[in-house]
Amino acid sequence: MRRLIVGVSVGALVVAGGYLYADAQDWVPGWFTVQPAEVPQAPFITQEPVAVASPSPETAVTDVDPDAPKPSAAEVQRLAQKVRKDDRTGTSTNVSVVDYLDGTVYADVDAADPQTPASTTKLLTAIAAVSELGGDFTTTTTVMWVPKTRTLTLVAGGDVLLAAGEGHHGDVQSEEDAAVGWAGIGDLAAEVADALADDARPVKVQIDDSAYPGPAWPKEWPDYAFANGYAGKVTGLAINAGRLTDDNYAARSDDPSLDAGKALATQLEKRGVSVTGEVTRASSPVADDARAREVASVESAPLASVVRHLLSVSDNTVAEQVARDLARETGRQVTPKGEANAIKAALDAMGVDTTGLVLHDGAGYSDKNLISPATFTSALLAAKDVPALDGLLDWLPLAGLEGTVETRYDGLPSAGYWRAKTGSLTGVTAIVGVEMTADGRPLAIALLADGMGYGQVGPMGAFDDFLGALAECGCAG
Repeated sequence: MRRLIVGVSVGALVVAGGYLYADAQDWVPGWFTVQPAEVPQAPFITQEPVAVASPSPETAVTDVDPDAPKPSAAEVQRLAQKVRKDDRTGTSTNVSVVDYLDGTVYADVDAADPQTPASTTKLLTAIAAVSELGGDFTTTTTVMWVPKTRTLTLVAGGDVLLAAGEGHHGDVQSEEDAAVGWAGIGDLAAEVADALADDARPVKVQIDDSAYPGPAWPKEWPDYAFANGYAGKVTGLAINAGRLTDDNYAARSDDPSLDAGKALATQLEKRGVSVTGEVTRASSPVADDARAREVASVESAPLASVVRHLLSVSDNTVAEQVARDLARETGRQVTPKGEANAIKAALDAMGVDTTGLVLHDGAGYSDKNLISPATFTSALLAAKDVPALDGLLDWLPLAGLEGTVETRYDGLPSAGYWRAKTGSLTGVTAIVGVEMTADGRPLAIALLADGMGYGQVGPMGAFDDFLGALAECGCAG
């Protein structure tokens, strides 16, 4: 019997906006009026049956019964075909529904057909990174010191969620956003001040992000995403993913590494260290300077916390950074091409069916990415056999409570029984996750549609009607 450990946290991100840039928002409110199931569903996400309108936010450990009745494959296939025939979707709608416990295929509507996945790409990025690096993996941000030139160098290590001041180091109530501000520039400044306590002479500050050559803005990403704060530049070093305010879609720094260096200078001054001159970018990697020695360092949040955050709120910048960290740690070029190769290699090592997989980024903004529904369900099943990925279901937001599916399923049967990663671009609607049927059977599901018309309401409604039918399904085979 496999134990599924699935925690639920409240305080999910609430996002507003239109549909033109829906990939950046990655969700819309649920506008449908499907009524709750009259028969309570079997427990999966929590120990007790969950009321559709208000799922329980309590953490629980649930033993899923491997002998729970399986749904009828014929019925699930019929429902899947109905999604494609729905006038809200179209012939490019492809579906994979697989038993999460034993891999039985219940529905295959051109499931092997690769298509544009939008932000569901992030799920593969997360699975690949954690499988390869482990959930406890952290990145290190350092400050190097060259006494002769009196130069402090802030060195990018891959943490783009630094706090401007001191980090909280995990001392937060919400695990969903624990990765944000785990470590801080203020922590580094405090260590530097201690190291230079006996030397009151002024210092110079520079930054070195040469380990992340870029491009900082992937060429496949649309310019509007930066202009509207939907993503920031990826340089291996940033305060809150380069946001200039605390708003989720705030304007982003044009040079997040340099701004982090300026924050270090400010924090040093607060601690009595005099800084002279402007903060600059190092002309060569500080690692090549034999005179340099480390005087401060901080560790990022564990990778498990980072991917929980990026999956829950669909953070494009963080997803791309995680992909580049994976490339760097596996000895590949720290570029979009290198990260794509790293993700595919990690998935292949897990035994995931990657037939037709094409990646140009780790976040899903590229409309040239190609992933099949079968690859997604294959990845979900393969992840069960990787100990580092035991928390995967917990990292996916819970319908009706968290992240990008917090409000989408209000009043719908899937609320409380569906953990999923959403994806949307203009003409593209996708969703992937695991749902519990009324009979207590968990299903791995991937729904992808590209070539759609403008707007997400129609295809999302068709998808959610399908998911609701599966959630209520007592259709034992």
